[in-house]
Amino acid sequence: MLCDKILEDRDFGHLYIIVNRRAVRYTFRPANDGTPTVGIRVTVPPHYDVKDVLRAVETNRPQLLSMLQVSQTAKDKKKPSLRIDWDFRIETDCLIVSLVKGVGTKFMLHRLPAQIAKDAQGEDIIVKPAVLEIHCPPDCDFEKDGMQAFLERAIVEGIRNHAKAQLLPRLLGYAKRYGIQLNVVKVNSSKGRWGSCSQHKQRTLLNNKKCFNINLSLFTLLLPMRLQKLILLHELTHTIYMDHSPAFHAHLNAWLGGKEAALEKELKNYNTSIFPFVKKE
Repeated sequence: MLCDKILEDRDFGHLYIIVNRRAVRYTFRPANDGTPTVGIRVTVPPHYDVKDVLRAVETNRPQLLSMLQVSQTAKDKKKPSLRIDWDFRIETDCLIVSLVKGVGTKFMLHRLPAQIAKDAQGEDIIVKPAVLEIHCPPDCDFEKDGMQAFLERAIVEGIRNHAKAQLLPRLLGYAKRYGIQLNVVKVNSSKGRWGSCSQHKQRTLLNNKKCFNINLSLFTLLLPMRLQKLILLHELTHTIYMDHSPAFHAHLNAWLGGKEAALEKELKNYNTSIFPFVKKE
């Protein structure tokens, strides 16, 4: 989808006009663009009229204001109550994250790779988790404006590097096991989904070859190994079924030894953020 125009609005700050060739009507969603006044995403068909969009916004203004209020309230409730300080610590199957008092005035990332072995079935097992240490100045002021956001970004980037080192080889290993050819595999910082699979056709002299790209959220690395496997195989199943049909679930369930439903239920207890994984004393 393409953002075609950005318009100013007295109540919403910005209206983001998003063109979707499959759209048949206007739809409105909160933009949550980080500005003090939350914007509105307006999805429109390709051949739309700006004046008609503005009329639709005006007609639906009371409902849109109510929608944004509900969205903002829900967003406020989700804000983490935890803060990043010397007691901050994450301990998971694959990674341990902590803050360490450094000896200088600079912030530094210290990383150690995980020690990984194979079990009898050829599955990766973690012998020793990877380590991510954020070395901070001894007098670090955690209340300073922007410090919490800075530290969160540093932690996220450190997790991203470990996720690339651990998740991508496992994904490629499963793909090789099941005879699946992938085009591009990446680790991103998505907070909307654990993973995604897209398909495009690569033209050759003889025919059009289907290629598959898979993206994994870096937060996947923080999940228990069994749930990581669920996500990796879920995306690989999409190279066979690009939907969530009964055939898709049957295939994935077979790969997971009949445990898909139980694992999906367990996965609902987690979300894509570092804070649910913080160790609570």
